[in-house]
Amino acid sequence: MHIDVFNGDADGIFSLIQLRKVKPVEAEQQVLITGVKRDISLVKQISAEQARGAAITVLDISFDKNNTALQPLLALSDSVFYCDHHQAKSVFSHPKLTALIDTAPTVCTALLINQYLDNAQPLWAVTAAFGDGLDKPAIALAQQLGLTGEQQAQLKQLGMLVNYNGYGACEADLHFAPAALYQQLMTYDTPFAVIADAQSPFAVLKAGYDADLAKARACQPLRDDAAVLAVQLDNAPWAARISGSYGNILAAENPDKAVVIASSNADGSLTISLRAPKNNPRGAADICSQFPTGGGREGAAGVNALAPSELARFIDCAVRFYS
Repeated sequence: MHIDVFNGDADGIFSLIQLRKVKPVEAEQQVLITGVKRDISLVKQISAEQARGAAITVLDISFDKNNTALQPLLALSDSVFYCDHHQAKSVFSHPKLTALIDTAPTVCTALLINQYLDNAQPLWAVTAAFGDGLDKPAIALAQQLGLTGEQQAQLKQLGMLVNYNGYGACEADLHFAPAALYQQLMTYDTPFAVIADAQSPFAVLKAGYDADLAKARACQPLRDDAAVLAVQLDNAPWAARISGSYGNILAAENPDKAVVIASSNADGSLTISLRAPKNNPRGAADICSQFPTGGGREGAAGVNALAPSELARFIDCAVRFYS
């Protein structure tokens, strides 16, 4: 049995697509464990019965957030392959564990998988990097592949749309459940085939994205100075869906500023997305880790449940760091 655990965003989905295109697994031999982008403590969903003798693959979720759940599974499983680019201070060695982790702000999991697979499915890696907001590495790989500017724009749009689909308080907020989206996209040979097919998820995601982005653009900033641009979105499912994509857009438009996006959770708390300045891509994980339920990577991080009374303090922390 193969258990594939992956983040429900563009990076997680396209990482697994690359891997399973090169190392295919029959559907009846594959267990998929994923969820909304913010649901990163996924390894704990693997039962002892499932783990026994299984080959476990974990993609694009923080090692630190899954360390405790992973350890007992190693004794039961056949092997664990763990690839990620988020903060990982608790990595350990084990005979059954292969850990491919790089927290540099210029990489994402799909780019690491592309290297691991010797460039076997690079179009999916380019698409993932664009979706994760890593335009420079995406363009660099695209140019190595000889892609035209128009082709790069197409892959960027698909990456952004799949990443957009991962954001929500629960899977009911999303246009496609991440596992179902992975399964649909796996049926296409290339990302360009997805874009060309009028019946693919591309059209549905494009329509939803355009509508949600227009609403986000209408929200006035909480703060906009030389160091930080902070926006609080309305309390609605559309806001949860667009929060990550809007953060990436504002970060690209304001490369010298950190970008803070706040959206509401059902329990009254706030989800925070923090993008470090494009021209200074560091510190995001350290800032978010100061708050309960916070974490991420150097260039982009977040807090899953921030008390509304703490929002001003969070923004002040970002201002102090990036000023």
